[in-house]
Amino acid sequence: MEYIVCPSCGNDFNLKILKKQKNEIIEGLLTCKKNHKFKITDGIPRFVFDITKNFVKTEDAFSSKWRQYHKSYHEKKWFDFQKDWFLSRFGWKKIDDFNSFLDTRHYILDAGTGLGNSAKLISKNKNAQIFALDASESINFAYRKYGDIENIHFLQADLRQLPFRKKFFDYVYSDQVLHHTKNTETSFKYLTKFLVDSGYISIYVYNKKAPIREFADDYIRSKTVNMTAKDCIEFSKDMTYLGKSLANLKKKITIPRDIPLLNIKAGTYDVQRFIYWHFLKCFWAEDGDFERSVGVNFDWYYPKFAYRHTPEEVRKWYGDSKIKITHFKEIESGISVTGKKI
Repeated sequence: MEYIVCPSCGNDFNLKILKKQKNEIIEGLLTCKKNHKFKITDGIPRFVFDITKNFVKTEDAFSSKWRQYHKSYHEKKWFDFQKDWFLSRFGWKKIDDFNSFLDTRHYILDAGTGLGNSAKLISKNKNAQIFALDASESINFAYRKYGDIENIHFLQADLRQLPFRKKFFDYVYSDQVLHHTKNTETSFKYLTKFLVDSGYISIYVYNKKAPIREFADDYIRSKTVNMTAKDCIEFSKDMTYLGKSLANLKKKITIPRDIPLLNIKAGTYDVQRFIYWHFLKCFWAEDGDFERSVGVNFDWYYPKFAYRHTPEEVRKWYGDSKIKITHFKEIESGISVTGKKI
């Protein structure tokens, strides 16, 4: 109650407790002085109130995914993989380095926590308060898994309509999320308004792919975003089988010299990865996890928005927001950036 405000008007809330269990408010009602009301259900404050078609489509896409595939994404092997991938992308050589950084943070926003694994990762400093939010039903699974960690607070909210005061957080983290909002750039700049001076913000957004892959993505997504969730899951299974079949070839291809027009660089590639990066999204997990592979493909083909960006675009966002870049890494899939507000 001392941290949140009405996302509509910025006023403080009055709280009506309907059900409490130990130190948790399980059911309740938040009402501000302008009579904006938000429910607390199943232990989670619910601040999502944008019911426009595009937002609902995006929210439903991820809700559908997490309802079906949350178990696979909560496995330890996936948590460990994501932790290592995070460290490599954002420039912390080992977990101790990242934890030392967290020891200097007090109020942290995990904007788009999904199943809560990222919130768990950044909750190491028990003196810091972690606010982990997501607009989709994933927040329910996150709360069930990690809700007993005292310094993590789970909220269902739109990261473009936050229930916090400006200049509140000293670290904002939004990984693999902003490109699924209505406008990646304006969403990023909105988040920076909640940073204190000298606060840090880390983001990961999709990188632009090779031109044929971009063409195929746009064409296929123009069909898949209009499917039912069930049909798109079936299509995602087809793409997963394709990726698996290509991976099972265990063959490599050598490109003797660069092909600039197709954004293909000379080198030796695994056949599946070559097609995946340059021509067609047909993800297949290296550890052979079929369900998670389907989830990754669905994550790409079903959401209303899935924007891709160039390094130059992302650097400009940081410059425009007066955020000094402290780490920048571009890989085939995306762009990972951390910066400090100056």
